[in-house]
Amino acid sequence: MTRLFAALLRLFVILFGYSAAVLTAVLFIHLLAWESLGFGGGAEDPVAQWATVMSVLLSTLFISYYAFLPSAVLITISELRAIRSWLYFALAGGVVALGAAVLRTMDAPAGSGIATVDAATAAAGLVGGLAYWLIAGQGAGGWRKRSSSAPEPSES
Repeated sequence: MTRLFAALLRLFVILFGYSAAVLTAVLFIHLLAWESLGFGGGAEDPVAQWATVMSVLLSTLFISYYAFLPSAVLITISELRAIRSWLYFALAGGVVALGAAVLRTMDAPAGSGIATVDAATAAAGLVGGLAYWLIAGQGAGGWRKRSSSAPEPSES
């Protein structure tokens, strides 16, 4: 029963880390456009502020949808191979950002004006990958070490 609980706990940590990574990437993109969103000029517009909050929430939902498949593949690889390097997760975040952008363009109707992928998207992926590493990546593959250790002593 403890192995099942440990596996469910690890799955929860992975999902929480993924959610935090996507939110961090979205916040990074919004911080890049801070001035154009109506902040920092002294006279903040409350409508623009609420629009930004809604934009963050909706962008998080959409990006988590498009980034799920490439993220799941790379997270599975890190868990099976017990990769805990911050560099792996940062680069994986950049790859996921580019992969999500490709999936987004494939889903768009023909002739729509979707901008090309730029450095900001890759940078947001790098930041998201680091956020995932801070939350869940440092313990990647930890469940494998526990399962191969000596059996727990029985109470007698």
